[in-house]
Amino acid sequence: MSDQNTQLPSEGGLSRRQLLLGSAGGAALILGGNVTGAFAARKKKSAKTTRKATATTAAPKGLGTVSFGSNASDADPKAAYQAAINAFQTSSGASVKVNTVDHNSFQENINTYLQGSPDDVFTWFSGYRMQFFAAKGLAGDISDVWTKPGTADLSPALKAASTGVDGKQYFIPFYYYPWALFYRKSVFAEKGYKIPTTLDALFKLGDQMKKDGLTPISMADKDGWPGMGTFDYINMRLKILPH
Repeated sequence: MSDQNTQLPSEGGLSRRQLLLGSAGGAALILGGNVTGAFAARKKKSAKTTRKATATTAAPKGLGTVSFGSNASDADPKAAYQAAINAFQTSSGASVKVNTVDHNSFQENINTYLQGSPDDVFTWFSGYRMQFFAAKGLAGDISDVWTKPGTADLSPALKAASTGVDGKQYFIPFYYYPWALFYRKSVFAEKGYKIPTTLDALFKLGDQMKKDGLTPISMADKDGWPGMGTFDYINMRLKILPH
């Protein structure tokens, strides 16, 4: 237990698009890992508004309010989100109503939330987890946001992670954090294991570890998200798409 762990290589007048574009400036340092950002929720048709109207109509600067459903319930990320929102409100003259929900509760209830009366914009994850809800029609197409100034600094990989199976963008990155496997140096040295650099090599190493009486991978998964995130990456690498 004394060995150092080592990382394995690896609806008001304000348009929802204005808020999403404003958040694009918050994309943080790219380290390699999971991307979290914002979606435009697909709104149900009502007497006051339609999805088409809210998706394409921008209000004069300084008017309107947009609701933002956030899972950033811990103190530090909540404060960081609020700072970005405050800066956006100051620069645009717009108003943003933030509805913050406990992180795990938000994730566990996301399906019900999106099929009910979601906020105009909501936080979620890129890649397969984004594609799943976009394919079900529970997120709005924001491809035009990616043509606006401010998105040119986002890499092609970030755009790909924001793209649905239909080739449209449903997501804008807000921040990025690393996701990795860790291993025991002493065990690898004792067993003569080599660090895998491909999925095939990782699977072969796992098979050998099981033959050696070891559990290849373990994780703390009490809240569910570590397992979901891990298999999200596997799904993306194997190109397993939502049905």
